[in-house]
Amino acid sequence: MFAGHYSSAFVAKAVSPQTPLWVLLLAAQFVDVLWVLAILAGIEKARLDPSLPSNPLDLYYMPWTHSLLASLLWAGVAFVASTRWLGLATREAVLVAAVVASHWFLDLVVHRADLTIAGGAPMGFALWDYPVAAWALEMVLVAASVALAMRWNATTLSLRRRWLLLGAGLLALQTQTSFGPVPPSLTAIVVSTLVVYLVVTAAGARVEARA
Repeated sequence: MFAGHYSSAFVAKAVSPQTPLWVLLLAAQFVDVLWVLAILAGIEKARLDPSLPSNPLDLYYMPWTHSLLASLLWAGVAFVASTRWLGLATREAVLVAAVVASHWFLDLVVHRADLTIAGGAPMGFALWDYPVAAWALEMVLVAASVALAMRWNATTLSLRRRWLLLGAGLLALQTQTSFGPVPPSLTAIVVSTLVVYLVVTAAGARVEARA
């Protein structure tokens, strides 16, 4: 899952409008940011298989980022960082941690058997094997959650335009990811993925910046 992960950030933003959007967007992909770093460092393993539908990555070893236990531990790290470094209130930090933890459960729906509870038997419902259905799910998650967040946060015409641009951008990125050409290498995929995560985070900060 890619764009659909951001749905948890948008739902959290609707629940807690005072929590910075950029923090929630980064939290939604925090596990994948760590995964990119783990792949580049050789700590976790993946390989490119262009024959795979929806996502050409064979994610055959990623216990430190994509086991349920690891995801919960990273959620704890996010909670501590949110309170100590960002100065968020406990309630807001809990929401940030929940967004981080949601990553594993959303991945479970689309991933093939490559997720684990604590490094044991892999699991995954494999919706990626049905590209149109996987794409449609991500579209629905993003559109519905952005609409929900806008109800509580887009209080001016300028803000509504920014929110709509963010949502449209995510939908376009997901469509490109689902049906666009396969990148030439694993390194190209993970580096471009990290760039996208940082750009989306920056876009979230821009949405809430004063005009």
